[in-house]
Amino acid sequence: MRLDNFDIRLLRVFMTIADCGGFSAAQAHLGLSQSAISNKMHDLETRMGLRLCERGRSGFRLTAEGERIYEETRILLGLIDQYEDRVGQIRHVLFGHVRIGIIDTLATNPECRLAESLRQFCHDFPQVNVSVTVIDSMDIESLLLQGRLDLGITSSEKDMPGLSYDRLFVERQCLYASPEHPVFALGKEVLDKGDVQAFAVAGRGQSHFITPLEAGFNTRAVSAHMEGTVFLLLSGEFIGYLPNHCAKVWVDQGRLRQLPAPALEYSPAFALTRPRYGIRSQAADRLSEAILASHFSHPQAADDAAN
Repeated sequence: MRLDNFDIRLLRVFMTIADCGGFSAAQAHLGLSQSAISNKMHDLETRMGLRLCERGRSGFRLTAEGERIYEETRILLGLIDQYEDRVGQIRHVLFGHVRIGIIDTLATNPECRLAESLRQFCHDFPQVNVSVTVIDSMDIESLLLQGRLDLGITSSEKDMPGLSYDRLFVERQCLYASPEHPVFALGKEVLDKGDVQAFAVAGRGQSHFITPLEAGFNTRAVSAHMEGTVFLLLSGEFIGYLPNHCAKVWVDQGRLRQLPAPALEYSPAFALTRPRYGIRSQAADRLSEAILASHFSHPQAADDAAN
């Protein structure tokens, strides 16, 4: 099969569908209707003479041939990105596509200056496309190692081999619950671990073990994402950790209340995370530099990250 630009575009659609896990989930990423996506997949399968995926009432899955084409296409698109990068260096113009993964609720964190980084980067390199994906730290690290992301902002319990971590800032997290939660009926000015232990906790799940309540407590619900934790706490059934900046809107509305438990507060660190080995694009390196510069140009951020 001889490839042209039309085929490359179809292959990119296929990769997005596979990464999203189906046609419906890929609509927002592609900006296409489900019928348009279906037509493009039909065109690609016809041109290749292969059935790449099964879709229908039983759900979406790649066929054996589709899985092999997925891996080959990932390699191909990586080579195309490298080619564009090298041509850009020759022309002294940066091209390409940078894929960055971040964890949720960073937008409300005043210590996170990713918006400033992106503003400067997009101004300096208008020919580079940027995609931002919001997922859990563990998934970001996995996708970085697979070559499916270029950069990440993560908060991890320990560094993974094969990745580098540049600490950017820390975040204060406290315990919260609905004002109607029975923990407040204890009437104590300061709560300790024993007071909280009697109640159900919303934990982070298996990918997070760093909160002071992860071990030995009644963890009846889990969410690796703050948005999920908010819903659990709003139900009135659980106690759990939230970043103060994330909880503020709910506290201001009177729907959540901070527990007076200073001994159980903690401050996780956030880091710019990158693959340690392999070829990194010039575009990814320039965005990394912009992220580091925007955080360490602020004296307070530099002090926090160093501590």
